[in-house]
Order: sequence, then C-alpha cells, then structure tokens
Amino acid sequence: MDIGTINDSEVRIAMHGRILRCPMGDNPTDCPLYKVRLLPMMERLEWLNSKSDLELTALLSYHVKCFRKKVAAAA
Repeated sequence: MDIGTINDSEVRIAMHGRILRCPMGDNPTDCPLYKVRLLPMMERLEWLNSKSDLELTALLSYHVKCFRKKVAAAA
C-alpha cells in the first residue's frame, strides 16, 4: 500500500481494520492503537470518527511502516 496514492475515504476504511486488530495479529502494547483496541466496538468507532483526515493518514502511515518492518524481520 502506497499511502500517498489513497484518498481520505480509503484511509478511513483502512483504519477501520486497524482498530479491530493489528495486521500481524494480537494487540502489541507499543502500538498507538493499543488502548483503542481495548475499548468496546462502539467507542472505537466514535474514536475513529473523532479523528481528522490528517491524524488518520499519519496513523495509517505509521502502521504501514510498522507492518513492513515486522514482515522484514520475520523473513
């Protein structure tokens, strides 16, 4: 995923998955979404809806970099 080529709606859609779980599984304590993932689902959605497009783009960018780093480390 190239974060620079997706629009704000696509970022929001991608972040829905990230508030459910880490793409690598589990819920790493060092993740910025760790505490969000502990909330009930409705509160997670409220949290997501309260964020600006810029905030969500930054979070998705973080997650893409983290995912690539973990995949490379596992190889």
